[in-house]
Amino acid sequence: MRSAVRVFFATLFSIGMLFASGPAQADTPDPVNWPKPRFVTYNVCGSVCAVYEGSKTAWRDKVVSAMDNWDADLVMLQEMCYGQWTLLRDSLEDRSSGNKYDSVWGATLASADGCAKWGTDQRFGLATFAKGGPGTINNGSRTVDLLPEATPAENRILLCARTTVTGRAVRACNTHIDYRGDNPKVQIQKVADITRDYANQGDPVVLAGDFNQLPKDVDMAPLYNHGGGTGVFQEVDENDKSYFTGTECPQSGDRCRSGEATAEKGCSPHVSEPGKIDYIFLSYYWFTTVRGDAAACTTGLSDHHLLRGAAAWEH
Repeated sequence: MRSAVRVFFATLFSIGMLFASGPAQADTPDPVNWPKPRFVTYNVCGSVCAVYEGSKTAWRDKVVSAMDNWDADLVMLQEMCYGQWTLLRDSLEDRSSGNKYDSVWGATLASADGCAKWGTDQRFGLATFAKGGPGTINNGSRTVDLLPEATPAENRILLCARTTVTGRAVRACNTHIDYRGDNPKVQIQKVADITRDYANQGDPVVLAGDFNQLPKDVDMAPLYNHGGGTGVFQEVDENDKSYFTGTECPQSGDRCRSGEATAEKGCSPHVSEPGKIDYIFLSYYWFTTVRGDAAACTTGLSDHHLLRGAAAWEH
């Protein structure tokens, strides 16, 4: 149930973020001047990784701190054990100070051995959190689509629901794509088809997660609306020229299928070269002024970097 961080990128080449200092970056976020709404996606490595500092509450407090410091409107978490979700859910849905968050859960596995450390219910999957109290997410709109498998592997899903973001209705979708064989190709295409339908229905769409592919990979083309892509999305970190490389990403350009690494050695022992495999996609018609930043790594928390994003409303 691990990502290409452990397998695929081992042969080719997760949140200090707002918790710990790291090297300065060209697009280091300014919490005051970056636009809103704000987004986060993070593969929390709930089954395989040890509990941060051996303490469930320490793990919870780190994640809550990141959400609060970034003033996140939507948070998408992958590789999450059921006990992790309920721990965060119970802390955030009705707290006396700080932003409240509503949440929705989707299971990919009925049981994962590594989830026993988080509680007796060992389900494993995805969770999405939206700023606001209970009822912010329309649970009646919740959908869980099982993604196809060209190569038999662990179940993967797309979890979507309508929610309110800065007072506007948005379709929030969360996924974790498999890395084996042709699974990335068929699963990303399925995700692109579903989310395109939502966009065609008039919903602003936010799609985030661990895609286990690099931005320029041909399998990612169904998502991007530029750079040879056929999709309906822009990506939050596509305009940081610090990561424009190759003839297809000239410094004279405004955006590119590129971005800062979210998996690299230091976070994961199986990565030899850095790569961006985590994404926050926003439907291009509804959002503008996109910005993205991969946070620094907090040792022992995850083998991915947390990715945070921001945008302004276009319409």
